[in-house]
Amino acid sequence: MGSAGARPTRLKLDVRIVSRNMNAQIDMEIIDLSDDEMLWRYMDLSKFISMLDSNAIWLARTDTVKDKHEGRFPDDMKRMIIDAYRSFPDTDKSPVKDADDFQDYLVKNTFISCWHKNFDENMVMWEIYGGNNSSIALQTTVGKIHLNTDTSKLHGHSLIMKKIDYKNADEIQGEIKYEECFFRKRRHYAYENEVRISLDTYNRYSPTKDTPYGYSLPCKLGLIIEGILAHPDCSDWFLKVVNSICGKYGVHVPIRSGRYGYI
Repeated sequence: MGSAGARPTRLKLDVRIVSRNMNAQIDMEIIDLSDDEMLWRYMDLSKFISMLDSNAIWLARTDTVKDKHEGRFPDDMKRMIIDAYRSFPDTDKSPVKDADDFQDYLVKNTFISCWHKNFDENMVMWEIYGGNNSSIALQTTVGKIHLNTDTSKLHGHSLIMKKIDYKNADEIQGEIKYEECFFRKRRHYAYENEVRISLDTYNRYSPTKDTPYGYSLPCKLGLIIEGILAHPDCSDWFLKVVNSICGKYGVHVPIRSGRYGYI
């Protein structure tokens, strides 16, 4: 991700120049993950129906998710960026005014989908992200998502899938790539064992905060989903509803009640 506006490209920190066409199509880059690693997505039934109806994975703008620390600069890196912006002359015409403003641009240009990596269902994830008895968990693999998503309609700087690094802001020294800020979370979230898809649309040549709340990543859900678990405490009628909905959308996979797996 490049520096803000037309400002110098090298100060105290390494600000990479974006030479690629920001309107170019992008492919999903898989980093440090194997195709057979199992992923889960816990959601309520309404979100699942929306996913089926759009036949897409929703990439949500990071300022619309619950954790307001998403994408925040590590402490040491933020100090470097603050010092860099202070060195610019008052006559600088960049629309990006300071480190906090730059952070806001990045947050409004990064869109994410979060998945849980585990061999089995997870009791904690049911409790936190299952919502209520009317929720489900989708089971898939890294490879199935990679092979069955269509990135041709997405444009931007990068589309990455990789694991989250759980470190607090004061533990990371020096500079990291701006994209990496969105693959870092505080240690008390480590139970999530998250794998994230992140779309970066920031353009240093014409930065904007006028971005949508999210993007749809078209996919073949019938090929991505390997199995579906209904909430362990769901009623029999709910399980029948999930079966009926999947049948109408052509998703023919094993569907059963969960058993409260262990971390």
